[in-house]
Amino acid sequence: MASTEDKPRCRWVTDEQLARYHDEEWGHPPQSDAGWFEFVVLETFQAGLSWRTVLHKREAFRRAFAGFEPGSVARFTDDDVRRLLSDPGIIRNRKKIEAAVENARIALQLAEAHGSLARFFHGLASCPDPLRVLQETFRFVGRTTAESIAFATGLLAPPHDPGCWKADAERAQAGGAPGSGTGSASV
Repeated sequence: MASTEDKPRCRWVTDEQLARYHDEEWGHPPQSDAGWFEFVVLETFQAGLSWRTVLHKREAFRRAFAGFEPGSVARFTDDDVRRLLSDPGIIRNRKKIEAAVENARIALQLAEAHGSLARFFHGLASCPDPLRVLQETFRFVGRTTAESIAFATGLLAPPHDPGCWKADAERAQAGGAPGSGTGSASV
């Protein structure tokens, strides 16, 4: 489904849920620390999988990971990890689950050091290599996952396929030529 409602979109948009995500969320900063942490968790779970798989399990992830509240997830125990490993609604990968718990603890440390998790992420805008910082800061985050986090949250402008209505809208806003796209990404 490259086009819904006569709007051409990036080729990875294959259903209504992906269309809503593409149009309303992708490339926009989250409004809360839980929102920032949510993308760290979801993008970590995406490693090796499609974004569609993760997005379609988002509500189950939200329930399983306490609304993505870092303070709650940071208190998860081995019993919680076992509970998550038996939850059919999420991706049941022990290393990714354990990374999410550790990343919640890291998120709390970052919030303490920067005043909020959002401030840590906003501070990356002036960093020469924000992807390297994300890789070095969070567990189970390699270069591709760091890039996915950055695109999802607007730290880096997400690459839209040529002809995507959002590419044209963003280019028009920046004063560029319509129809030429800003790159291509497979989410």
